[in-house]
Amino acid sequence: MEIRMKTFLPAVALVGALSFSSAASAQQSGTADDAKALLAKAAIAVKADEAGALARFDNPNGGYKDRDLYVFCFDRRSGVLLAGQPTTKGQDVRTLIDLTGKRFGQEMFANVKDDDVITVDYLFPKPNSTVPVAKESFVEGLGDVACGVGYYNASTSAQAPGGSSRMEREQHACAVVMGLARPGALYSTCISTLDKTLSELDQALQTSRKRNFCARAGLQPGTPSFAACVETGLGS
Repeated sequence: MEIRMKTFLPAVALVGALSFSSAASAQQSGTADDAKALLAKAAIAVKADEAGALARFDNPNGGYKDRDLYVFCFDRRSGVLLAGQPTTKGQDVRTLIDLTGKRFGQEMFANVKDDDVITVDYLFPKPNSTVPVAKESFVEGLGDVACGVGYYNASTSAQAPGGSSRMEREQHACAVVMGLARPGALYSTCISTLDKTLSELDQALQTSRKRNFCARAGLQPGTPSFAACVETGLGS
């Protein structure tokens, strides 16, 4: 069991950190209007100089990154992603699937049109994160390529699968972070190990809160009254 626990330690650390972290502030996220404005700016750049625009989109100082907003583009014939997140660049957009099984990349590829903006909803990690959250992207056909900009929808992420529930974070950690095939024996073991460990962490956190409350109430640790305070949950 000790060896197994060490094997899944990276996933435990990831999900544990997410369980006790707070959501990013609204000031750190772009809005739907911000995303549409950035896409309009990108479309003008692509029509003027496609190659130059694609290079600037991925440049941190290229003028096309705004908080968690960025431009992604793909070839409309091959589907290859030409700009966007480093983790997906070079892949065929049609192969992209979110945690719910939605083939959002295929939806973009099949439905995009010249001089028309389509909207696609799916789950996808923010920049510098591995945790999928609710995202809405605006995608426009621009000749040989299509480009899009998406914003992370905080109003729905709490309800979206993978957005906030511990189960979805566990599934993401085992399938994506650990790279385990699902269904599979190792994947199932990873899920059960994470669930047990995080349940213990939750219980320890609740106990710590109760003890702190009872101590602030003036009760002395080690006394019957302190123990009764913790046991009855007055500090929860």
